[in-house]
Amino acid sequence: MTDGPFAAGTGTVVSGSTLTLTMAMAGRAVYRDELTGPGVVTLRERCATA
Repeated sequence: MTDGPFAAGTGTVVSGSTLTLTMAMAGRAVYRDELTGPGVVTLRERCATA
């Protein structure tokens, strides 16, 4: 996380603001473009198949 101490789960890191991470986890695809880190690829793949 880039603006606070939020951490959840295990696996490859995905970073972004609290709002961006929350919206991406809620399925808002547009916010995924604002995320960084090696785990973004996995997040995109999982969301595409959901």
